[in-house]
Formats: sequence, C-alpha cells, structure tokens
Amino acid sequence: MFGLGVDTPRSLLEGAVAATRTALNVAAWSEEQLLALANAGLDSLVGSDAADDRLGDDHRQIADGEPDEKTVAPARPVQPSARHVSATMHRLLEQAVNQRSDESRLELLSHIVDQLVADEARIIGALSDGSSSPLIKVVAWRRGGSRSVALENVSLVGRTANLGLPAMVPAYVSHLLSLGLIDIGPEDPELKTDYEILAAETSVMDAVKRASLGPVGPKIEKRSLTLSPLGHELWSTAMRDEA
Repeated sequence: MFGLGVDTPRSLLEGAVAATRTALNVAAWSEEQLLALANAGLDSLVGSDAADDRLGDDHRQIADGEPDEKTVAPARPVQPSARHVSATMHRLLEQAVNQRSDESRLELLSHIVDQLVADEARIIGALSDGSSSPLIKVVAWRRGGSRSVALENVSLVGRTANLGLPAMVPAYVSHLLSLGLIDIGPEDPELKTDYEILAAETSVMDAVKRASLGPVGPKIEKRSLTLSPLGHELWSTAMRDEA
C-alpha cells in the first residue's frame, strides 16, 4: 500500500495536466466556432441589407415609372389567332365599301411597288418606252420523251437596264411576272441579232451543255419580254407623281 501511495501524487498530476490540455482544446474549438458563427451572422446581415437596398431601389424605380431594364420581363411575341384574321378581313371589307375605285387602284400600286427591289425598278424603266427584250428558255429532252426546263427567263434586259446584279435576271423576271408587271410574248423577228448575243451568254451555253443528251441537244425557245398594261400604269403613276 505504501508503494502505491508513493506514485499516487505523480499520477494525479499527470491526470490534471491531461484534463487541463483537454479543456484548453475545447475552449479553443469553442472560440473558433463562435467566431465562425459571428462572421456568418454578419454576412447574412450584410446580404439582407443589400437585398433591402435593391428592393428599395426597385420600389423607387417602379414608383417613378422607370423600372430597371434587368427586372423587366421581355415582351411575348404576338401570336397569330383566328380573331386577328377575322378582324383584318372585316376591316378590309369595310374599307372596300367606303373606298373609291381610284383609291383602290393606288392602294394596289403601292402594295406592288413596295415589293420591288432597285434592279426590278430598272427593268420596268428600261421597258417603259414600249420596247421588247429577247428572252430564251432552254428545255432538255429526257429519255421516254419527257421534258425538263434547264434555264428560263434569261434576257438581255439585264444589260440594257444596267442592273447591279445581272446574274439575277431570271429571278427578277420571274418575280415581275408573278406581280403582273411584264408579259412574255412570241419571238420578235426584229431582235435576231439580240437573240444570237443572248444565246452566246455563259449561263445559256452552260445550260445547253447540261441539258444535252448525247448527240441530242436541248430545245431553245425564243420569246420576247415587254411591259404589261399594269406595268405601264405603275410607271406612269410613279413618274406623274414625280413631275
């Protein structure tokens, strides 16, 4: 018993030291946790204040009638509906009842001229003197006797009208035809030389080469291009208003 009593103070001292270290570690950990919680609380307060400031700004902007662009939802595109079609049709029918014939004519011409590009206006101007321009259509023969169009509506009017895009003549002619501003008539014997010049165009020669079936060449149809009565009316109306 006395031997054990000699070691007891030392063991008690070591236990006390260990307990003290544990207490210090716990205290240090608690301090770190308290600091972390305090910082988190400050951050939440700052974020709340900033949110309140933004909310206050939004309320002030709305009150002033000037909402922030970032908070304004984009406008939805107007979707077509049967109601819109019906309203438009009834408006046009009512307009037709109250509209004079000359007003209807001007409305038609205005609608047509709004669909033209500059080169197409030049074509109308080039044909406005009553002249005609050669037109060629290349038709390919196929096995079995069927035919297919290799090239159409190519004309020298692109040269005489001094177009900005002469390669677009077939598209221009097709569009003017759909608007009723030009007419296609039979071959004009007085334009023999012009037909030869047109047949030597690169686009025509390439179409002939593509459309050839062995020794059998394509059919070349010669036509003439003139301004239609509606085209003359459009031109005269435009020039009369200019004068």
